[in-house]
Amino acid sequence: MENMEILNGVLNNIREGMNTLIWKKNTLPFFDRINEKYRYSVYINEMYPIKTKIIDIIIKVSQLKNRKNIKTKSQLAKNTVVQLKEILKKTIQKDKLVIVFNRFENITKSVAQFWLSVSGNKFIVFVGSIWGIYKKEAHGFHKTFILVNKEEKENYGTEMNVTIPFIFVIGAFIFVILFKLGLTTSRTFMSALIMAILIVRSLMFFIDK
Repeated sequence: MENMEILNGVLNNIREGMNTLIWKKNTLPFFDRINEKYRYSVYINEMYPIKTKIIDIIIKVSQLKNRKNIKTKSQLAKNTVVQLKEILKKTIQKDKLVIVFNRFENITKSVAQFWLSVSGNKFIVFVGSIWGIYKKEAHGFHKTFILVNKEEKENYGTEMNVTIPFIFVIGAFIFVILFKLGLTTSRTFMSALIMAILIVRSLMFFIDK
């Protein structure tokens, strides 16, 4: 799926008030175009630490609205995250706010729960990227998103179904070679096994990038 198609899908979802995820693509290159359409757009890269990120969003939106006497980070940090959520709500009022981030799969339970509560505000929309399997604790938040380039994820799954067994075959072959090169002792067996596992994990890591 071409980047322009992805962008159009993202903009359409924002217009409809729907959260969007993009499979294995950094959201930063899309941010400027999103910001052209929606003035109150903020790029935060990752969604944690929660308090730091929501303070950054409040300050950025306040600046975009040309607010006077904008509170500093240290002043806002005296509030709890629940209080900051209310401050954000009052700051955006009825203007649409687009929060752009990366790496949904890194979101933990507490982070997911907080941003899920924020997404309950109909004037706030999220656009993020996902590069792998997300944590089960984030499932509730994940359900609020639409994957814009779904076919790319499906193609990736098909490729992995073919590649993973092949990698394990390579790992088994490496184990046999290493084992035969050493003496047939338990120490040699464990060394060969550990080395084979490390090689397999390294191959899977680079393929997943």
